[in-house]
This record gives sequence, structure tokens and C-alpha cells, in this order.
Amino acid sequence: MIERHYYRLRPLIYYGDFTLSMTGFVAAFVLCLHTTGLAFALSLFASSACLYRAGAFIHELTHQYRRGRLEGFYRLWNLTAGAVVMMPAVRFFDPHRTHHKTGIFSTRQDPQYMLLRTDWKLAVLVLLVSPFVMPIVSFLFMLAASLGERVDIEGAIERYLERKKGAAVGSALPQAYRREMTVYSRYYLVVVGLYVWLWPETIPLMYAVQVGAWWLGILRIPLEHEMRAYRETSGARDHVVDSFTVESPFAEILQPLSLRLHTAHHMYPGVPYHNLPALHRELKRSDPEYRRSVVPFMTAVLGPRRPASP
Repeated sequence: MIERHYYRLRPLIYYGDFTLSMTGFVAAFVLCLHTTGLAFALSLFASSACLYRAGAFIHELTHQYRRGRLEGFYRLWNLTAGAVVMMPAVRFFDPHRTHHKTGIFSTRQDPQYMLLRTDWKLAVLVLLVSPFVMPIVSFLFMLAASLGERVDIEGAIERYLERKKGAAVGSALPQAYRREMTVYSRYYLVVVGLYVWLWPETIPLMYAVQVGAWWLGILRIPLEHEMRAYRETSGARDHVVDSFTVESPFAEILQPLSLRLHTAHHMYPGVPYHNLPALHRELKRSDPEYRRSVVPFMTAVLGPRRPASP
């Protein structure tokens, strides 16, 4: 167990960090319209990276929202970043919480554990194709959700993949979230409609920025777990031996917030991201097995191998 102070949440840090990220996204996006060549490429990357960081707060909300101190931030995220990526936070909640469940983590029923190191077709689809498709998919999901509960694309996809692949993907949306999904999706539809009407010439640029943000988010996935084979089941130790932490400047871009220091996050998912660096230092000092999970960037890219469970 760790000391309780690591769980202390500071909402002002969330608001400040998120505001800077969204401001950077907008400022760099506008700069793209007035630059060319290398300056344009750098501005495009900066806009994508800032949007990705702002969007990554959906991961924080998944773990922190139920604690009752981020209600205002939750609404702010859904009304701003959620509208840009066209995805309410609730769409991410259950798949990611399932990913963290001991017994399900790293098994076929883990919707966020993909065998990207052994299934090359899946790796190509996820790492190279999906970033270009996800903005369109998000728009279609938003459009369907705005029609209300009568249209259940998520459930249909889940049933199809379970029938064909025998594994969960976490697409089905729990009934408790459906009304919220519909309300926010209708709001997003209005926002997107106004954007297209008022600024249609920037649509290709917005698509490029979203592709860049999705790509950064997807490229980080293999840096966090081995993803060579499924387990039959998993225990608490597997969260340590099959999670990896990269101490590299690249991690600030590819793994923002609590996506960084990933082993500590899997061990203690309730710790807010701003307390993870201190927890990481403490675990490195006191836990030899944790120290073995800290690997160089290229080792994470190539894929460390997890020890067998005892």
C-alpha cells in the first residue's frame, strides 16, 4: 500500500493544464493558416500534440470522475475537447475500466489489449490505417448517437466482433450512459454544423490535425504492454510485469498525463497524474520488481518480454 497523500487531487492543476492544452491547439491551428513549409509542419504537429494532450484528459476522467471533485471539469471537457474529437467521455469509461480489472487485464476479454507484436495485419490496421479512419468513425458514431437509443451501432459492432473473433472490444455502451451520450452528441452535431458553415475552408486542416492527434495516441499503445499473447487470467502481479514505463522526453508527447509512468498507473490507477512522478520515484526506490518495468524507449518499441506468472 502507498500513503494516502498520493491520492490527493488538485482540480486547479487539471483546469490549468487543460486550458493551456486547448489554447495551444487553437493557437497552433490558426498559425497553420498563416505559414508554409517547415513552419506549417511544426504548427500542424503542435496543434495535433496539444489536441491529443487535451483529449487525453478523458483517461483522467475515467479514473477520477467518480471521486466527486471534477464535476465542473467533466462538463468543461465534454463541452470543449469532447466536441472537437466528437466523443463524450462516457464512451471511454467502461472499456478502459475493464482493461484495469484484475482477472481480465491482458486476456481476450480485455478490450484494450491488442496483440500488436504478433498479429501484423492487426498492427498495420491499428497503427497505420486507423488514425485516418477514426475522425470519420467518430463523426458517424456521433451522428448515430444523436438519433437516440433506437440506433445502437456500438452494440451491433460488439455483437459482431464477439461472434467473429470471440473477444470483447468494449464498444457496447451501458444503458446508464445512453441519455448523456445522446445529449452531448446532439450538441456536438450543432457545433460541427456551425463550424462547417462558418469555416468550411479549414475542414481539411482540421481533419489533418485530428489524424495527427489520433496517430500520437495510437503510437503509444505498444509502449505500455507486451501484447504478444493473451493470458487465461491475470493477477495483481501481472499489472507490474506486463506494464512498462519509459523515462524519455518522447513520453511527454506520446504518453501525457497518467498515460506516462504506466506501471505505477496500473498498480495505483486512482492516483492523479500530477502525483505520479513522486509515486514513481518512491516505487523505484523501494520495489525491485517495479524498477525492472522501467525500460529505455527503444526497448519498449521492440517489446520487452514479461516473466511467466509463478
